[in-house]
Amino acid sequence: VHALSVVMVAVVLYYLIFKHYFEYSYVWEYSSKELPIKYIISCFWAGQEGSFLVWALWQSLIGLVLLRIARNWETPVMIIFSLSQAFVTSMLLGITLFGIRIGSSPFTLLRNTLETVQDTIFSMPDYLTMIPDGNGLNPLLENIWMTIHPPILFLGYALALVPFSYAIASFLKKDYYTWIGRALPWTLFSLLMLGAGILLGGAWAYVSLTFGGFWSWDPVENSSLVPWMTLVAGLHFLLIARKQNYAMFAAYLMITLSYVLVLYASFLTRSGVLADTSAHSFGDNGMTLQLLVFLLAFLVIMVVMIAVNFRKFHMPRRDILLSREFWMFIGAIIMVLAAFQIIFTTSIPVFNSLFHTDFAPPADRVGFYNRWQMPYALLVAGFIAFSQFLNYQENEPGRFLKKLAIPFLAAMILCIPIVVLGVVTQLNFILLVVFTLFALLSSISNMISGTVKPRNIGAIVTHIGFVLFVLGTVLTFSNSQIISKNTSNFDLGDRRTNDENLVLTQGDTLYMGGFYVSYVNKKAQGNTTVYRVDYLTRYMGKYKLDFSLYPSVNVHPRMGAVYNPDTRHFISRDYYTYIATVSKEQDYIVIKTIMNPYINLLWLGSVVLIAGLAIAMVKRVRHRWRSNS
Repeated sequence: VHALSVVMVAVVLYYLIFKHYFEYSYVWEYSSKELPIKYIISCFWAGQEGSFLVWALWQSLIGLVLLRIARNWETPVMIIFSLSQAFVTSMLLGITLFGIRIGSSPFTLLRNTLETVQDTIFSMPDYLTMIPDGNGLNPLLENIWMTIHPPILFLGYALALVPFSYAIASFLKKDYYTWIGRALPWTLFSLLMLGAGILLGGAWAYVSLTFGGFWSWDPVENSSLVPWMTLVAGLHFLLIARKQNYAMFAAYLMITLSYVLVLYASFLTRSGVLADTSAHSFGDNGMTLQLLVFLLAFLVIMVVMIAVNFRKFHMPRRDILLSREFWMFIGAIIMVLAAFQIIFTTSIPVFNSLFHTDFAPPADRVGFYNRWQMPYALLVAGFIAFSQFLNYQENEPGRFLKKLAIPFLAAMILCIPIVVLGVVTQLNFILLVVFTLFALLSSISNMISGTVKPRNIGAIVTHIGFVLFVLGTVLTFSNSQIISKNTSNFDLGDRRTNDENLVLTQGDTLYMGGFYVSYVNKKAQGNTTVYRVDYLTRYMGKYKLDFSLYPSVNVHPRMGAVYNPDTRHFISRDYYTYIATVSKEQDYIVIKTIMNPYINLLWLGSVVLIAGLAIAMVKRVRHRWRSNS
C-alpha cells in the first residue's frame, strides 16, 4: 500500500507538471511551457521536494523486492529499511507539528507561499489568468545528461540502504556471517548505480560547464564520491571476511558508514551549509534540523550496534603477508584514507558552522585535491597489480615475483616513450603512469592466462576500467591546453585574458592553435542563441573546413545567461569551445578553446569500470539465486 501510494504521488506530480498547473508552487518554480518534453521530465527532480520523492520512490520499489526475497531475514531487515523510508517520506509532508515544520510538500499552492495574499494578484478570483507561464528550469539543467544523472544517483543512494539493513539485521539475529552473502549483490548493485550516477554527472559537467573538465572537486561532487569509495572498501572487506574473520569489523564499519555518508551527502547538499562554496547545493528551506535528525539516528544505530556486538564477531588478526586478502585489505584501507581526506576538507564549512571558526576552504581546489589524492591513487594501482598474482592464503614468494616481473618491466618500457615524447613530465605523474600501466598489464595477464584461481572476470574487468580511468585522467589533464589566444585588434584588458581568449568578428578568419577559425553566423532558438564557429585548415592558399562547433548562450529572463560549450570528439583528442563574451553593440564574440588529449581513454575506462561492476553483480545474483533454490 505504501509503495503504491508513493507511485501515485509521483504520477500526480508528473501530471501537474506536464499539464502546466502553475497554481502549484513547485510546478511554477521549475517548469515552463517553452521547455521541450525531455527537459520537462527533469523538472520532477529539479527541486528538493521532487528529489526526495525520487529517493522515496526508489526505496519503496526496492522494499517490495526485499519483501519478496528476504525470507527469514524479512523482519529485521525491513525494520531498518522502513525506518529510513519513514524519514525520507517525512521530508515530503509539509506539515507543522507542535510548532516544528516537518518536510516540504511539492503540492503547496503558490498563493500559500506568501504570508498574506492581500494587495497581490492572488486576492483576485481569476488570478490564474495572470500567470501565463512558469519560472522555468535552470538553464544549466537543460541538458540530456540531467534527465538521466539524478534518478540514477538516487537509485544508488537507495540501494546503499540494503547492505546497511542486512548488517544491522545480522546484529538483531545474532548471525554474524550469513549476512555477507546477502549483502554482496546489493553492495555491487549500489556501487554500479552510484558510480554510473557520478560518471553521468561528470559527463554533464563536461558538456555544460565551462571549466573544460568533468570533475572540479566541488563539495557536492565530493559528497557523492565518498560513499562510493567507502562502499568499494566495504565490498573488499566483505570478500576478505568470507575467508578471514579479522576483516569482519572493517566490513561492518564500512558497509554501515557508507549509508550514513549518503545521508551526510544529502545533509551537505540540502541544508544550505555549502551555499557559499558549491554551485550545486540547494539553499536552506527549513529542513536542516530534520535532515540532521535523520543523519544522527542512523549514525547512532550504527555505532551502538557495532559497539554492543563487537566482541561477538571480532576475531584476532592472522596476517599472511603474501596473500591476496592481505593486499586487498591494505588497498581497501588506502581507499578509506583517501575518502577521509576528501570528506574532511569538504566538511570545512560544517566545522565553521559548528565551532564558529573561520577556516577557509582551499583556494586552488583542483590543485589541492589532486596533490593529496595522487599518492592514494598510486598505491591503489600498485595493490591492484600485486593482488592479480596472489591466491588466497599462502603463496610461494619466488613464483609470485616471477609472475610480477614481466608486467612490471613491460610497464617501465611502455612508459619510456611517454616520458621521452613529453606526454608526462612531472615525477609524480610519471610514477602514477608506471603503476597504472603495471596494474593494467597485470589485470590483462590474469584475464588471459588465469594465473589465479578462482578467476573473477567481473573483478578483473572492474580493475581494468579503474586503472584506464586513472591513466586517462592523468594523461588528459597533464596535457590539456588552452589553444585560444587573442590575435585580433581588440584588447581584452589584461594579459591573461588576452592569452586565453580570441575575439572573432563575424566573417573574419583568424589563426588559433593549428586551425584557422571563423565566426560564421548565429541563430536564435527561444532563449538560446547558437553561434557557428568553423575550424579550417589551410593548404596551398585555400581553406578547407575540418569541423564546426556550435557553442551557445542561454539567456534566461530571470536567471541570467548560461554559456554552453560545444565539443568535437576525435580518437586522440577533443576540442572544447565556449563563448566567453558576446558583444551587443558590435557583432563579435570572444571564445575560449581547450584541447583535451587522450580523454577518450578516460571515457573508455568509465564504461569498462561500470561493465565490470555489472558483470560482478550478475554473477553474484546468480550465485545467490542458486543458493536459495
